[in-house]
Amino acid sequence: MNLELDKNLKYVFIKEKYFEDVLKTQGKLTTIEKNFGHKYDKKRIKVVNPKSGLVDGKFYVSYKWCEKID
Repeated sequence: MNLELDKNLKYVFIKEKYFEDVLKTQGKLTTIEKNFGHKYDKKRIKVVNPKSGLVDGKFYVSYKWCEKID
């Protein structure tokens, strides 16, 4: 698992990683979290700093929920 995001690489948001992290911390998924995951799955993110990025230019996502692409 990548420990931080690199501004020189490209990343996408992965809903499975997001759902897994939410379930681990909260124990269940709300409808809002499910809808967010489905809407932004595999969307490119803009790296803001080593620990987060922006998806759709609006929503911050954690580095834990992203995957590097070529």
